[in-house]
Amino acid sequence: MEFIHVTSNNREQTLLQTKPGVVALGFFDGVHLGHKQVIKEAKRAAEEQGLPLIIMSFFPHPKEVLTNGKSIIPYLMPVNEKRRIFEELGADYFYLIEFTKEFAALPPREFVRTYLLDFGVKKVAAGFDFTYGHRGAGNMDTIECDSNGKIEGMKVDKIEWEGEKVSSTLIRNLVLSGEMEKIAPYLGNDYQIEGRIFFRNKQLEIKLDPYYLMPASGCYEVIVSLHQETATDIAVVSDGRLTLLHGQGCPFYEGERVRLSWKRVLPYEFVHDKVLRQVLGVSILSQ
Repeated sequence: MEFIHVTSNNREQTLLQTKPGVVALGFFDGVHLGHKQVIKEAKRAAEEQGLPLIIMSFFPHPKEVLTNGKSIIPYLMPVNEKRRIFEELGADYFYLIEFTKEFAALPPREFVRTYLLDFGVKKVAAGFDFTYGHRGAGNMDTIECDSNGKIEGMKVDKIEWEGEKVSSTLIRNLVLSGEMEKIAPYLGNDYQIEGRIFFRNKQLEIKLDPYYLMPASGCYEVIVSLHQETATDIAVVSDGRLTLLHGQGCPFYEGERVRLSWKRVLPYEFVHDKVLRQVLGVSILSQ
């Protein structure tokens, strides 16, 4: 998959390299099941047309730009993680558009001409609530008109789980409240983060990479992935710090990168017993 960061400065040069294709359009924070359905529909259309699948997204979040940074969005994942997932989903190109106030001010027709028609887009898939152009005046019902009939819009219906709409906002709220065991049905997998290992006062601490979200304070069961090894462990979140109470499993070294999959929050009684064993030098994974 080819990744291209499109800015106002390199847009014209980027156009020289573009090919006709089918676009999945959205912000895609978390790449949850609703996002994956949009990408799936775009991929199906691309295969039918014999065209490449293009994912077009934006950064930073529109709310941050339009409020002059007063609204800080708690992102679920960085762009690099999106790139990894998009490639796994079969995308051929990933265009990341720099979101600026000038970009936000484009009338819907101008957005369609400048970032879709000029890019050779033939079909666009997006969620039922996706909007584009100044004040969000354009949507999947207007895109055919805004493109003078040159682009077919494919509106993907909302995906629900137990009556709740799958959304990035819902998943953020679950992470921030520590309800990690509820996330997989919406995300399609456990919430995962990456960071680097540091030792502080004989404790193994993980410093999260930017744009991952720290769960609420508490103790959690996690799956730790390091190199090709995985192990079940306990993660403690307190005062904005993330610490692992590891026993057997992976050998850890300062500065190494590690991935955590969050499984569930642990009850106080269970955690107290496990931490006591850790203090006494008994493996937390042995029983």
